Amino acid sequence: MTVSIKIESNVKELNKKLGMFQKKHLPEIVADGINVVAAKSANAMRSQFAKSFDKPVSKTVKSVLVFAAKPKDLSALVFIRNKGGYGKPPSEYLEPFLSGKPKTPQKSNVIIPTKNTKTNQYGNITPGNRNKYFSNDNKYFVGVPKGFPNAGYGVWERYGRNATGSSAGAKIRMMVNLSKQQNFRKRFDFFKTVSGVVKNNMAKALDKEMRRILRR
Repeated sequence: MTVSIKIESNVKELNKKLGMFQKKHLPEIVADGINVVAAKSANAMRSQFAKSFDKPVSKTVKSVLVFAAKPKDLSALVFIRNKGGYGKPPSEYLEPFLSGKPKTPQKSNVIIPTKNTKTNQYGNITPGNRNKYFSNDNKYFVGVPKGFPNAGYGVWERYGRNATGSSAGAKIRMMVNLSKQQNFRKRFDFFKTVSGVVKNNMAKALDKEMRRILRR
């Protein structure tokens, strides 16, 4: 999914108010004004990500980018990065928080951490731990514990006395929950945020850029 919004300006309305000198520089004025507003819009979303997530990675905070307007193309694009870097692109893993739609994988279950899950400083399961859960059959098993049909489907760890044997002295605990989908609450309104910034700042940005041109 590509999350983006295009920012444009009402050039015709501005054109009526300008003299010949200003009209000559109109494309530059509008392009610069649009870019100022686009940058403010991107910063507004970055600020939301930084405040709303617990210790978000830099990749998430910096995921909002801008394709700048030019005098010959009077529109800017504010979007969330949809490729590049390592792991999943931000547009993919942020999509449930932007839409509120359940996350449903195509080939496997969603891995949901529990209170027993070891995570890194950002609250994510490290690849090493994830691989360990599915490769060490002596210590972990996948499924629902026998005799406990309501315990939940997931990866369970055998621990305690004789944890790797078959003795009744061993205990179990769920390390991660495995689900066909994970529900999310919509936490961000990308379009409302960007549109709000545009509405509140476009006229002021164009006026400022026009006055800058006149001071030349």
